[in-house]
Amino acid sequence: MARGFFVWLAAFGLAGAPPGVAPRFEDYPAAAEWDGIRAPLKLSTPAARLFRTRLLQASREKPNFASHYRVSIWGCGSNCISGAIVDLASGEVLPPPTAIKGSDAVLNFSFCQSAFDGSGVEFRPDSRLMVVRCGLNVDPRSERNRPAAYYYVWDDTVFRRAQ
Repeated sequence: MARGFFVWLAAFGLAGAPPGVAPRFEDYPAAAEWDGIRAPLKLSTPAARLFRTRLLQASREKPNFASHYRVSIWGCGSNCISGAIVDLASGEVLPPPTAIKGSDAVLNFSFCQSAFDGSGVEFRPDSRLMVVRCGLNVDPRSERNRPAAYYYVWDDTVFRRAQ
């Protein structure tokens, strides 16, 4: 697990939000509100099958991200946030933007391997923007953790860093 954390830190932990104004949910609107027919859940990977109960539950809930997607978040031990994104229209299970693909199941669905006070994931049903707050960055003035913020935009096939 420690090796996976360092790989994750190298990939995502060295760069924070771009300088200047942070991206806003309103800047990345989703398609119109979805009211389509739900597709059967596709548990096509070993990682997805490992979390079948959580994913089946998510596939039955209403969309909470980018029109027709359902983000499901669960814990994975202390200081760790895991989850997946279910495309309610296709039934596909998608990894979060910070996942380490090809690794063990936990890292395949990892939002944050360094989740301390203030960490979390923000998203809205009417926006394609996802904000992942992660890391241990104690602000000496406030004596509180200020996790780094990472901004991702869903483009219907892949997440990309928001500009």
